[in-house]
Amino acid sequence: MLAKNSVLLQSELFAGLDQATVEQFTATAQVRTFAADEKIIAEGQQASFVYCVTNGFVRLSKSESAGRKADICVCEPGDTFGEYLLSGGGSYAYSARSADGAEVALFALADLRAFADQHPVVHRNVMRIMVRHLLGAMDCIAGDRLLTAAQRVANYIVSRCPASASQVTFRLPYRKRILAGKLGLAPEALSRAFATLAASGVEVRGNVVLVDSVSQLRKAC
Repeated sequence: MLAKNSVLLQSELFAGLDQATVEQFTATAQVRTFAADEKIIAEGQQASFVYCVTNGFVRLSKSESAGRKADICVCEPGDTFGEYLLSGGGSYAYSARSADGAEVALFALADLRAFADQHPVVHRNVMRIMVRHLLGAMDCIAGDRLLTAAQRVANYIVSRCPASASQVTFRLPYRKRILAGKLGLAPEALSRAFATLAASGVEVRGNVVLVDSVSQLRKAC
């Protein structure tokens, strides 16, 4: 039952609201399950809903005039997309596809706007989400200009390592092709970066990453 869904109750979109209020509103949402790589929304499509990922991952992408697309974000459980529409606009600024399968809650845009007007903290939450996205975009631009592919991958791996760990083994949360898009790399560039990081004690077996020395890997960042 969506009203009791812990992911929705803890979503940043509803921060600062009491649980009963959130439960009452989230009970009105639709829920849809998408297969791997299934389209959720298309860039430029007339907007009807704001979305919150409740399970799995969703890829957001932008296209250019020749039709080529680039991933701009991978949304995880609790993340929203389309929330900026509460501030105006009537079409989606990007496309969204399920990564390896996803469950998504759909909030009718008109209903969410009315709810936000009734509970202004939601508008402030949307502002915080948008600021986080802006700062993330700035970090991404800086990374594109300052870091090599191997450094981007090294930084990602280090971010998955507990601060006190000396050795780490973890499973990538999604396919390497999706990770490549998240990091702004072509799949072949990701493979080359993994190969380069072997000298820093990184071994990749399928979707499992083994880090022999976290301190040594940090030097490659």
